[in-house]
Amino acid sequence: MSKDSQGQTIGAIFKGLLVFAVLVAIFVVAFSAIINFVSASIAALFSTLSTIDVAIVVALITGCVSIVTVIGGGIANNYLAYRQRNSEYLREHRAQAYEKLIEIVYKMLMKSKKKEQYGADEMLSDMNDFNQSLTLWGSSKAIRLWDEWRLATVGKQPSASELLFAMEKVLIQLRRDMGQGRGLKKGDLLKLFINDVDTLLGSSNSANQ
Repeated sequence: MSKDSQGQTIGAIFKGLLVFAVLVAIFVVAFSAIINFVSASIAALFSTLSTIDVAIVVALITGCVSIVTVIGGGIANNYLAYRQRNSEYLREHRAQAYEKLIEIVYKMLMKSKKKEQYGADEMLSDMNDFNQSLTLWGSSKAIRLWDEWRLATVGKQPSASELLFAMEKVLIQLRRDMGQGRGLKKGDLLKLFINDVDTLLGSSNSANQ
């Protein structure tokens, strides 16, 4: 490398270092100025607050609290409104799904009273329609109770009363999903369409003892 090239390289490095040093100095000066300005502003604020009338300070605090309350209340109201819309949306679709099971239960009872046959194909079609709706819109508890009732006859022969009370559990859960209370006791729903529920309750309690 020639002496001219070496001189140019050293000069470029020196200029670069000089520019970097200038930039660092500018940054330090600017940062110090910002710190001094912020410190002075904070000090002036506290100094002003110490001389302001107590009533004004209270008014400022009250205003800040009011602003926070309004903003917080707006957020809470929006959240509650969202939850309510979501709940209403679910109930609307669950009602359509759950009504299918109610129709199946009452269809079975009416055909039994009229000594008519609830055909296997018709029952299978009705059950499949309900299962499809329950899969999408049913609550987790409703699905579990329905599975328990549907699988109760697999590998064993439960009594008619056991099946009826298991079905009642499903119906009560459907009511809860629709917003109804928990005031019903065992057998209360069955009394709507079965007259000797008390007898069934007695036999069920004896079997459980």
